[in-house]
Amino acid sequence: MVTTSPAPELRGPGGAGGPVVVALAAAAPVVLVVGGTVAQLAQPPGAYDAVRQTVSTLAGLGATDRWIMATTLAVVGALFVLVALGLRGVPRAARAVLGVGGVAAVVAALAAQPAHGSSAVHMTATVIAAVLFVLWPLPLVADRDLAPRLRRDSFVAVAAMTVALGWLCAQAWTDGTWLGVAERVLMLLETVWPIRVAVATARGPARDRPAAATGWATLGIAVLAPIVLVTGLLWAQHAWPGPDPVDQSLSALAGLGATDRWIMSVTLGLVGVLLVLVAGGLRPRVPTPAWLVLGAGGALLTLAGLEPQPVGGYNPVHMGAAGLAWLAFTLWPLGLALSPAVNPRLRRASALAVVVLALLVAWFAVELITTGPWYGVSQRVVVLAQAVWPVVVASAVLGRRRP
Repeated sequence: MVTTSPAPELRGPGGAGGPVVVALAAAAPVVLVVGGTVAQLAQPPGAYDAVRQTVSTLAGLGATDRWIMATTLAVVGALFVLVALGLRGVPRAARAVLGVGGVAAVVAALAAQPAHGSSAVHMTATVIAAVLFVLWPLPLVADRDLAPRLRRDSFVAVAAMTVALGWLCAQAWTDGTWLGVAERVLMLLETVWPIRVAVATARGPARDRPAAATGWATLGIAVLAPIVLVTGLLWAQHAWPGPDPVDQSLSALAGLGATDRWIMSVTLGLVGVLLVLVAGGLRPRVPTPAWLVLGAGGALLTLAGLEPQPVGGYNPVHMGAAGLAWLAFTLWPLGLALSPAVNPRLRRASALAVVVLALLVAWFAVELITTGPWYGVSQRVVVLAQAVWPVVVASAVLGRRRP
């Protein structure tokens, strides 16, 4: 059996440090996204391609204001070290691996890539950090004293991050068309997972409060999805001010003809991943058909984001994935409305949600078929409504074992 350590210094008397550790963990992805965005905006127009190039380039000696990305990576690494020190009720091995990974991230940030070529120290530290951040949940999977749900989620986290790491390696060893995107997906997964563990341990050891901790984490991720959607949409529209948003689709913003199309592409992919995580978090609390359909919709949305529309034509994979994702996001509340085990009020609200979402989709379909003047607006209303409903469900079932 893997041993666990007592509560460390960050916890404080009576476990008061739990919220501090959660705040530190939650700060990591925020710092990463904000710092990465500011660092990219500091580059001259056309000098940096986020789809193909990594964040190491933004922190390298050839970048403009490279200190922004270098500081960002160093702060994220330091936050991981603090989180590792503050986690309680989890195996000591997991905390050690996470902490060493944080130190490696700081080293990678300080050892900048040259303008031409590569730094052996930077690359070694980067690889070590990436691998350790993937592997640190494994001791949680192996500890039979932990809550079964946390152990299962840890296994899923390792699997998801391993897939993302494999995608990154494949991009690095081939033409690297999506190298920058693959790296960002992996980094976001690696920075989000410590939040789940920190929330699970905030009110006591991880084995004590699995339901409440998971509920708060699920609600937080659900709230994050529409925020990411709106932020990414506004950013993508700002980067391509020419077309009229009233008559412009999200697919156009992510298409091959768009300026900085990676913004909308990554936004759609990230929102899809977040909704998959929400579906997983709702799994113990909602009927199986509901969370399965929601998760499928998130996966399809991610696929649609990665398969852009060509200039002057259609990508059948994008269109099919986007259409099925919309269908899934519209119909998944039916699983709640038709289940007698669900709270009657939530059942009625879910039935109403299906009707409202179906009407909004019908409005968009009419605009699409007739090339109506509100094509872009109708799509944005549909997408935002579909992203908000999981927040309602997560709020309604927070802290319940079953709805």
